[in-house]
Amino acid sequence: MADVSPTVWLWVGLAALPLLLSLATAFTKALVVVGALRTGLGAEAFLPWPAVLAVATVVTGIVMAPVGVATADAVQAVGGLEAVPSLSMQQWPGLTEPLFEFLGRHASADELSFYAELQSRPEADPLVVVPAFLTTELAEALAIAVVILVPFVLVDLVAAQALVLMGMGQAPNAVATVPIKLLLFLAVGGWDVVIGGLVRGYA
Repeated sequence: MADVSPTVWLWVGLAALPLLLSLATAFTKALVVVGALRTGLGAEAFLPWPAVLAVATVVTGIVMAPVGVATADAVQAVGGLEAVPSLSMQQWPGLTEPLFEFLGRHASADELSFYAELQSRPEADPLVVVPAFLTTELAEALAIAVVILVPFVLVDLVAAQALVLMGMGQAPNAVATVPIKLLLFLAVGGWDVVIGGLVRGYA
């Protein structure tokens, strides 16, 4: 590994970054939750996907900051980035320990047991911890999405019934419901509730 230039490692790291964000950070959960919020509000025109990605990235940065700091400290302890390409295989676990500690702490015990049995590997194995973390995140994200969507569905139903009673059943439902849902969301401090809930879920 000593003959691999730092530039090569940099490009490998950059190429793997999107996959790492999806598999081993809070990004996937945040993206699903904020996407559900976008759908529930019916505000696709007001919240384009770049905005959804931006919010998910902010949540990920807040959640993963302690892991990043711990990893940076571990890198400095072995001599900095310049020393990383020449590390032995025995030294690499020390650099990845903060990340895998985070993943293992937030992977459910059931998922860890499932993937350990599925692959005949110990629960601490990275090939067990990473998929267990990912499926745990997806399950929690979908559960939060249901909680977010149900109130918006109720608003849609009430508004649709009100339009029918007023003899305006042919009017587009979104014309009435989107402003109402946006006002309700802002009135309860919706962004603080959603982002705060996501971040505190990793405490």
